[in-house]
Amino acid sequence: MTGDLFDDACAPTPWVQVIGDDAVILRHFAIEWVGELLEGIANIEALSPFRRQQTPGGFWMSVSMSNCGSFGWISDRKGYRYAAVDPVTGNLWPAMPALFYQVAAAAAEQAGFKALCRMLV
Repeated sequence: MTGDLFDDACAPTPWVQVIGDDAVILRHFAIEWVGELLEGIANIEALSPFRRQQTPGGFWMSVSMSNCGSFGWISDRKGYRYAAVDPVTGNLWPAMPALFYQVAAAAAEQAGFKALCRMLV
């Protein structure tokens, strides 16, 4: 086994790689849903665009992000926290697409965490 997470980038068949106790990589797991997942992300982005957030220390994060669902993680000069309202748009975060929950539940079950599946759907 190598340490490269992407060493099988061309392998189309999903498979499970155990990397530790209670830790697995589900390689190519979501490939069958990729189109629908990307569409869901685009719909979220249309309502709540990706943005770089400022840290409490005044620095800017190097990644852009958005949120969906009941609460979103935000950061600004006031600190890190979860908020129900998008501070950029002033609206509630977009609803989380049902497919996101379904894929999360399927991944939890495939990874051996079937008890989590009841919490996700």
